[in-house]
Formats: sequence, C-alpha cells, structure tokens
Amino acid sequence: MQTLVATLIGPDKTGLVKQLATLIKQHHGSWQASAMSELAGYFAGIVEIRVPEEHGEALGQALRALPDFQVQLVEGRHQPLQGQKLQLTVTANDRLGIIDEVTQVLNQLNISVKTLKTDSYPAPTTGTMLFEANSTLTLPHGQTLSDLQARLEALSDDLVVDIDVV
Repeated sequence: MQTLVATLIGPDKTGLVKQLATLIKQHHGSWQASAMSELAGYFAGIVEIRVPEEHGEALGQALRALPDFQVQLVEGRHQPLQGQKLQLTVTANDRLGIIDEVTQVLNQLNISVKTLKTDSYPAPTTGTMLFEANSTLTLPHGQTLSDLQARLEALSDDLVVDIDVV
C-alpha cells in the first residue's frame, strides 16, 4: 500500500467532497484523514489516502485532472508520535500576532502541532471580535502540562487556555 497526501484548492461549489470521495473509491483508495474548509469562496482541502501501489499513479492523474483545481500530491511518510497527545483550545480578544505568540511558546517547549483550526467571530454580548484556535499537539517526554499552561496564560490577561489529554 502507498500513502498519498493530496492538497486541493479551487472554487467552492456543492458536491466537491462527494466528487473526491467517488474518485478515490473508483481508484481503490481509502480516505484516511482530511481537513477541508471554505475560505473566501474557495475550497481548500488536504486528504490522506491509502491506495494499492498499482492504482496510485492513476489516482494521482485523476486528481490532477479535476477542472479548476490546483492539486499537489506527495507520498506520505509514517512517523510514530513520541509523547503525550493533547487537545489545546486558546480563546482571546482578536488581535494581531496571537498565533505567532502561541506557536513561539510551543516551539520553545519542542511541542509538535499536529492539527490547527482557527476562527474569528463576534462575542455574543459585546460584539467584540474573538479569536479561537483549536489544535492537537504532541507534548514531548520531559515537558509538563502545567508548564505549557502557565507559559500560554502569561501571554495575555485575556487569553483563555483549555488543555485536555486525548
């Protein structure tokens, strides 16, 4: 078996995910993991696909032939996770540089970001813009949850940090 990682960007329209699922199935592929969003009128997605090696090239050609899409394919590498898996949610008043500050702390602690999803939205009562980041992390052996929490909370008085062990 071969693992492919496909990134796709193109104009958003109804039925794209179904079209991808059908294409992958037609080429004997198995949809493993994905992250997809509509961003500013465009569909942006990344999909991990397991496919028998004899069907990998045909699947790649079919994906690249999707009209109006930019498609990039790379062969996946499997690396075992070393450390404790965490779910991190950070909420704060929206301002310039929040992700830069949070990822600086993560980098200093040698924490690996496995997934990251962010959003901005108005607070229910005040209408003030809030920023929220949800991520899956791998905390390496030797690092502590309490140190991570303390360093993140020290970034700003309005920053709310929630960490769950997965």
